[in-house]
Amino acid sequence: MLKDYLPANFQSGFHTSPKSNLQTNLQLLQLVKIRFGFIGFHLLAVLIAQYWFSYELPYLNLKIIVVVELTFNLLLFYYYRGNRNAHTAEYLPQVLIDIGFLALLLYFSGGATNPFVSLLLLPVAIAAVTLPRGLLLVVTLVALAAYSTLVLQLSPHQMHSMDMQQHFVGMWLNFVLSALVVVLIVASLARAMRRQERFVSQLREEQLRQEQLVALGTAAAQFAHHLATPLGTANLLVEELQDENNDAKVTYLTQLKQQIDLCSKRLQDFRVMAEDVKQNTKRQISLAKLAAQLKQEVQLNFAAAQVTYALSEAENLAIVADTTLLPALLNLIQNAVQASKLKQDNNIVIGSQVFNNKLIINIRDFGQGLSEQSLLELGSSLVKSATGLGMGVMLSHATLERLGAQLKLYNHQEGGAVAEITLDVVKLV
Repeated sequence: MLKDYLPANFQSGFHTSPKSNLQTNLQLLQLVKIRFGFIGFHLLAVLIAQYWFSYELPYLNLKIIVVVELTFNLLLFYYYRGNRNAHTAEYLPQVLIDIGFLALLLYFSGGATNPFVSLLLLPVAIAAVTLPRGLLLVVTLVALAAYSTLVLQLSPHQMHSMDMQQHFVGMWLNFVLSALVVVLIVASLARAMRRQERFVSQLREEQLRQEQLVALGTAAAQFAHHLATPLGTANLLVEELQDENNDAKVTYLTQLKQQIDLCSKRLQDFRVMAEDVKQNTKRQISLAKLAAQLKQEVQLNFAAAQVTYALSEAENLAIVADTTLLPALLNLIQNAVQASKLKQDNNIVIGSQVFNNKLIINIRDFGQGLSEQSLLELGSSLVKSATGLGMGVMLSHATLERLGAQLKLYNHQEGGAVAEITLDVVKLV
């Protein structure tokens, strides 16, 4: 089989597991660890204020808040150590709770007069890096509300002492401007970095896919090369045996000769196809000719299949493609035939229609349908299944993509799966 010519690392490494949230979980766990440091800072500040500066503050309340904060963080630490299904949205409640703890600590330690009141910007900065714009706005408004509450709870005596009202209003405006800077600049930079990371990730995936296709191309070339010699030898043996006078044997040998000739023709077609790809040779194929070729090849290759056709055969419309298009379609048809056969059904449906200057070809089977994982991975990587590794779908996807076509796989509402191919249509010249 063709997969026998693939390197071992490609045979075992094509299967890709579904995307997990492990990275988000690790980031949340890192945030929890950093929070332990801030909790230690909170406790140290309370102890210094009590035993070094001897400020008159409600230390019992402050220590209770720190203990509750520590307990909450310990619970988060054990949760994220065992959980591997974290989601980005989980940053939101943590950041809001951080604002709540900070606001309470500040409330019992001078409110807006506390020099550490600007720490309320830290949760906003974390949200700017981790959360989408809508949730970032929520965090910013909560932080502004907390700061505004701390300003409003100041006593009139504190406000009017040495005309401090303007000073506190100025501090409030400074906090608002600082929050806006964080939201507009830091969030924009974070989004740009995330876009760049996604782009790099896509490039890596594309590079991996191209490497896989190169491996498949090499394997196909080796397969074709190794197949040519035994076919030639078998052909010579059949010719020698046909010279003997045995009617039954001659009949069987004639059938065998036909199959060998078919294999030889396929090898010749492969060589022509490879040359077309190398020279990037494309030509117009009328929809009528495409339909006729498709019917002929399906009848030749899948004689046992019960095929229902509903193909557009417009003489004046055409698609632009090379000789790789038909094998790509046949790969998908073969998958449909195999899927139906697994459910003891020989029926498949092949239809096409022209819509908005696009030719839409649908190949439907009557099998079990595709799992969500298969729908995500088929075409972009090799996926183990009851009928193979999904090699045909992957090669078809790469071929159609190179021809400017699109391949979409989905489950039919009445059962089975559908492969939908979309190609551009032009006027036949």
